[in-house]
Amino acid sequence: MGARFDLKALSVMLLLFLGPACLLAMPALTRRVGAWLQRGAVAAIFFVVNFSAACQYFYYGFYKTPFSPIVFGLFEDDTVGVLTSIWSDFPVVTASLGVIALTAFQSWLVFRFASPGSAAKWPWAKRLAIAIPPVLILALLARGTLSNFPLHDQDATVSADPFVNDLVRNSLQTLYDSSKDRRAQVTIGANPAVRLPAYGFASLAELGRALGSTAGTPHDLEGSIFRRTPRNPMLAARPPHVVFALMESWGAHALKFDSPENNLTGAMGRHLRRDFLFRNFFPSQNGTHPTLEALLLNSPLTPLTQGQYGLISFSAAALRPFKEQGYRTVFVYGGSNAWRSLGRALKHQYFDETYDIGDILARYPDAERTVWGVYDEYLFGFVQDLLLKADAEGQKVFVFLMTTTNHPPHSVPSTYRLLPIDPDSMRAYFAKDMENSVKQVQTYQYATHQLGLFIDGVESGPLGRKTIVVATGDHNLRTLLQYHLPSDAKDQYRVPGYFYVPKAYLPATPPDLDRYSGHRDIFPTLYGLALSDSVYPAYGENLFAPLPEKKQFAMVSYQLLFSRQGALLPYLGKPSAFRWDDTQTSLVQADPAPETLLGQGEQARALTALADWYTRYQVAARRATRP
Repeated sequence: MGARFDLKALSVMLLLFLGPACLLAMPALTRRVGAWLQRGAVAAIFFVVNFSAACQYFYYGFYKTPFSPIVFGLFEDDTVGVLTSIWSDFPVVTASLGVIALTAFQSWLVFRFASPGSAAKWPWAKRLAIAIPPVLILALLARGTLSNFPLHDQDATVSADPFVNDLVRNSLQTLYDSSKDRRAQVTIGANPAVRLPAYGFASLAELGRALGSTAGTPHDLEGSIFRRTPRNPMLAARPPHVVFALMESWGAHALKFDSPENNLTGAMGRHLRRDFLFRNFFPSQNGTHPTLEALLLNSPLTPLTQGQYGLISFSAAALRPFKEQGYRTVFVYGGSNAWRSLGRALKHQYFDETYDIGDILARYPDAERTVWGVYDEYLFGFVQDLLLKADAEGQKVFVFLMTTTNHPPHSVPSTYRLLPIDPDSMRAYFAKDMENSVKQVQTYQYATHQLGLFIDGVESGPLGRKTIVVATGDHNLRTLLQYHLPSDAKDQYRVPGYFYVPKAYLPATPPDLDRYSGHRDIFPTLYGLALSDSVYPAYGENLFAPLPEKKQFAMVSYQLLFSRQGALLPYLGKPSAFRWDDTQTSLVQADPAPETLLGQGEQARALTALADWYTRYQVAARRATRP
């Protein structure tokens, strides 16, 4: 795999630098100039490769990672100060002389066996016949693969050892990947309140009044974010294990078509019927990585952790209360932790350990995989083994797992025996052709069935009495079913909100499973179910605790709001209000808008503004304390 990345980088440089020089060397008129440019291009390619490799060597020694977006701090920080530190702390002169000497030797070897400009003496037909095949081969090597997707950073996961994975990509590839992450990351300036007007608030004081804070100072606003769980002697003595399963594209709308003849849930079916399934449940964002950041960081700003901000441990990070209560916190991903720099970023968000496809393949060498990661059954097997081992060693563990299977291009493993499906019962609702839709239905069934088998294993063994499992989708399965907007907006976004809670940890009052809620409520619920006397960030509500109806609403993408009263699409700016029709499933225009719905929109605006401000406030505070 490392050779493929090297060939990719070399091919790109040959096409970009040596290619134009070769073209210039073909005509007799520019032969001499082209020949010198060829020599210069060869030397430049060797120098760039050697210099970047040397820089990454010292960068790795300091940061313990290959190039990351932090490398661009050379231009964003005090450049003179950074260069001064580099000069004093690293062997700049020795390394530079070594790079120059190696470049000169490599160039001499090439020039000894090649004669720049010699092709200009050949007939044009011969030149083209000889030039075109190498160009096509270089273009293929630059793509890195014949599959649907070009070679990318996730392909660098070849081992369970992070150090080995770090060796796969060359310095030019890691620099390119870092530049992509840097371009994608959100920009946070010196003023944490810069975005308040976009949410309808002129000042912190006005936001504070909307939140019920008397002063509206940063200290008061920060205090309004955090609450404390009640003291519970049972939880203090016997804290449960917790598993959070974030399922790829696990939408709730497809569950409407589940039946014995069209079995979309498999082993998960009885859990959805018997345990706690919140039916009006919505994702925080409409994409995998934005959803992950919203869940784990309680922030509307995304992407946040791919660049320099990924090194900040945010006070409102969702795992912090579990970490402070002594939990071993683990992230397990069916794909590569190189994706969106997860392996690097999550270690700063109170995760003790991160595992990915490399670790799973080390456990299951024969595991089948897709272009995105291992099939879900191997991920769940890995997590179950981890839980059993942790329990045997007396550890309390929080596992956050993220699946990959239910993602285009859709497929199931060769060993999977499909359960009965009846595509004709869904034909009228499919958004694509039958063949493509059937593949999506099969993959949805497989992923849901594997989740059910995992919960079967937890429930039937020693973990069943002391493990809480929550499962939800990162977003709906977007391309399976048709939606007519705005009437079908509810089904377009809904995801399952599933909880398995052992009897010993169940509250006395059963929850309202028709309550409008969403991702922002999951962690506050888990804090209430698992932690005693713990301070936690409260951007959502405990689903197992009573709540006034005016506070029962779901937010999607920090723009849309759904509740029993209807929907605000959006709730920012000039809200457009909708009410439910008689079936409580389709939206129709509401004029006038219900007062309760508008009040919920005001709450949503305030909560979004608070989360935005606090994220920026933490970054600004970090800058102020940085030496």
